[in-house]
Amino acid sequence: MEKLAELKIGGREIPMYYSTYETIAIQRDIGCTAFQLKDKVFGVEKVDEDGDETLGNIRLNIVDDPEKMEKLAKLIRILGNAGLEEEGQEPDLTDKWILRHMRPSMLTIYAMTMMAVITAGNMMEARAEDNKGEETDVILEEEKAKKQPEN
Repeated sequence: MEKLAELKIGGREIPMYYSTYETIAIQRDIGCTAFQLKDKVFGVEKVDEDGDETLGNIRLNIVDDPEKMEKLAKLIRILGNAGLEEEGQEPDLTDKWILRHMRPSMLTIYAMTMMAVITAGNMMEARAEDNKGEETDVILEEEKAKKQPEN
């Protein structure tokens, strides 16, 4: 599997990698499933059209919650160390190093990036290359095959 994104923290380009192995680490270290990250780490809240700092119709409520900041650092450590390891580098990230080098003004950007990495990682298995080297949507192909009448 390829890296899903790179996050720049403390002058380092840190590759992000997400698989089932990291899902287990998220459950153990952060105490929630990947699907619960939006609430437990990112603090996703729906807001009305007049709300400030919105992302569409949601707000990421992480900046004023130290516990969510610590959990975000853990998530970055887990996926960042996985990315470093997959690229043959030393997986040397610690929560303290990440928290010390994250810019407070960038917390929402870090959270949005990590949301995108988790989403992309969950969707990776839905795509595969066919024998001609072309990418096909595996799920759609399976659904088409189910709908085809048998001869």
